[in-house]
Amino acid sequence: MSSPTTITHVETIRHPAWPRFTWLRIYSSDGYFGLGEVGHFAVAGEAVLHDLAARFLVGADPTRIDQLWTRIHDHLRIFTVGGSELRALGAIDVALWDLRGRQLGVPCFDLLGGRSRDVIPVYNTCIGNPGMEDDRQFITDAGTLAADLWDQGFRCMKVWPFDPFAAKSHGARIDDRDLATALDTVRSIRERVGRRMGIAVELHGFWNLPTAVRIARALEPYDVEWIEEAVSPESIQSQAEFARACASPVVSGERLATRFAFRALLEHGAADIINPDLTWTGGMGELHRIAAMAEAWRRPIKPHNEGGPVHHTACAHVAASVPSLYLLEVIRSNLAVLFPQVASGYPDLVAPAGAGDEVMLALPSGPGLGITLNPTVTDSPETVRRVTAI
Repeated sequence: MSSPTTITHVETIRHPAWPRFTWLRIYSSDGYFGLGEVGHFAVAGEAVLHDLAARFLVGADPTRIDQLWTRIHDHLRIFTVGGSELRALGAIDVALWDLRGRQLGVPCFDLLGGRSRDVIPVYNTCIGNPGMEDDRQFITDAGTLAADLWDQGFRCMKVWPFDPFAAKSHGARIDDRDLATALDTVRSIRERVGRRMGIAVELHGFWNLPTAVRIARALEPYDVEWIEEAVSPESIQSQAEFARACASPVVSGERLATRFAFRALLEHGAADIINPDLTWTGGMGELHRIAAMAEAWRRPIKPHNEGGPVHHTACAHVAASVPSLYLLEVIRSNLAVLFPQVASGYPDLVAPAGAGDEVMLALPSGPGLGITLNPTVTDSPETVRRVTAI
C-alpha cells in the first residue's frame, strides 16, 4: 500500500521588477507543485503564507482542498475578515486546485463541475501599462479610446472619471463644474460610438450616499451599463439605499471577503451584479461557492480581475465553469504588456470571428491552471525565494 501524498514544502517567489506580486508554489511528495499568487502588499502576503504553511500545510494531504481552506479560515476569522491574511488564503486555495489538476491531468474547470461555455465573454477595464495607457486616454480622449476598443471587438468598457474629484471633499460633495468635467468622458464615448458600447462607471467607494446618488442621476441620460462600488462597503444599509435609488444596474462586492459577507449583500438587495475578487475573497473554491449562492437570488457574477497572470487564469477557470457568469473583467494592457513579461500559458483574447463580432477570452488549457512562470521570474539572481519545509 502506497503512502498518502503530503505537502513537502512551500516556496514563495518575489522579484524586484514586479514588486506588487508574491508567487506561491506548494509542492507534494508525488513530485507535483501548484501555483498561486498574492497581488498587493506582497511582502506582507509572503509572511502570512509561511506562517500558515508551517501551521496548516506542510505534512498535510493536499487533496483535501476544502478541509484545508476551512481550517485556515477558522483560524484567521478569530483575528480578521480580509486583508493580507485572506489574500494569502486565496493564493493557497488556487495553488491547491492547480496542484490537484496537475496530479489528475485535467484543467481546474473540470474539477469545478466542467465548462458552461466554450469561450468567455469579457469587458475591458481601462487600466494602463507602458505603451498602452488606457487609463490616461479615457480622461484625455475617451472617444478615440472607445472607437479603438470597439474595433478590437470589445462591447463594454469601464472608466472612473469621477475619482480625481473625490479627494477635494473626502467624497462628501461634488460641485457642478467637476461633475460636468467627469461626465465629459461618458459624453465623449457616446458621441463617438453611440449607445452600442456599454459604459461601466467605477466609483471606487469614494463617495458618501447622497453624492453617489447625485452622480448616478447625472449619468441617467447616458444609459450606462452599470455603476460599480458607489459607496464603501462598510454600511450594507447605505449600499442597499443606493441600489434602490439608482436607475442603472449596481455592481458591488470586490472588497468583501468570503461568502459570509456576500450573504448580507444579497439579503439586503444591495447589488444587482456581484463582483468578488477571487484572491481577496479566498480563492477559486470560495468564488465558485459565492457564485452558486448568488444564483439563488438570481444575481449574476462578474469577477473582479485586476490581478496578475495567475489570478487572471484562476478567474478564467471559474468563469468557464459557473452558469451565472455575466462578464469577466479583463485588462487588455495587462494581456499585451504585463503578463508576457512574467508568465506563459494564461488564457488570451480570441479575435472576433467576423466584422461586428465580439472579442472573447479563450478557455484556459490544463492540466491544473495551465500557467507557468517565466524563467526571468524564477531563475533570476534577483529573485527572492523563501521555503518552509518539514
